[in-house]
Amino acid sequence: MRLLSNRTGPALLVLGLLGCGGSLKGNGPDGSTPSGPCAALGACECYAASDRCVGRTEACWCPSACDPTIDCICGGGRFLACDDKAVFASCTTALAAVQAKCAGQSFVQYIGGVCSSGSDPTCVAGCLANLNSTGSCSEIDCAFCPVCDCGAFTTPNPFRACLATCTPLLPEGASR
Repeated sequence: MRLLSNRTGPALLVLGLLGCGGSLKGNGPDGSTPSGPCAALGACECYAASDRCVGRTEACWCPSACDPTIDCICGGGRFLACDDKAVFASCTTALAAVQAKCAGQSFVQYIGGVCSSGSDPTCVAGCLANLNSTGSCSEIDCAFCPVCDCGAFTTPNPFRACLATCTPLLPEGASR
């Protein structure tokens, strides 16, 4: 797959979200691109509308059910939701700003997947914007490290508290 050099970072992120090793060129069952808001699209419709939508998935979701020509390295993750690329871009832009501001923070590398975590990316973008404008980089602490033994957290953390308010979206077909 050929990536444009000025879009390599976002393109790799989108590749990770759309499937492990899949192609970004999907078509609907009848060869057309689905219309309507991205949030209303299911997994295959979102995949087919990859020109304007991006799938929010668990690790290793594979769009092979949408396009049998796709060979995936991994599989088993669930499709969670379909987002407008502009919404996702807003979150990744806010993430990049926080990562630049907090580059010296020891746990900043662990927030790299916060926009694709399954929570509403608009809410996550707001939390990131708050951290960037009024927060402290120390709010990116050991709690974000998946392999660290941090013990119990007793210090209130506005960034973690904000992220906790971001509603995780349920997988396609699930209800609350």
